[in-house]
Amino acid sequence: MLKVISTTDLRTEIRRVLNEVGYGQAEYVVEKFGEPTAAIISLEDFRLLQAIKQQRAASTLRETLASIRAQAREIDPTELDALIEEARTDFYRQRSDQADAH
Repeated sequence: MLKVISTTDLRTEIRRVLNEVGYGQAEYVVEKFGEPTAAIISLEDFRLLQAIKQQRAASTLRETLASIRAQAREIDPTELDALIEEARTDFYRQRSDQADAH
């Protein structure tokens, strides 16, 4: 069940909120001044979200490399190496950011 809670109420009800989320009874959207700013979800859902992000990053890397290779006949080999390295750097930065979030 999705619930909405203000930051003020969250401060006073944090234990209850964490128990509900931890036991799979609820997910929360946290609002600050009436605007959604964060979500509180179970660790299981968080891990699933991280796995999806990692799959997307890997897919993007594969698509980028395939596109670069398809255009390789028209690109200077030095430029091609630079593009491949840039794609790899972006991929590993995204993986690192995800690992830091754990």
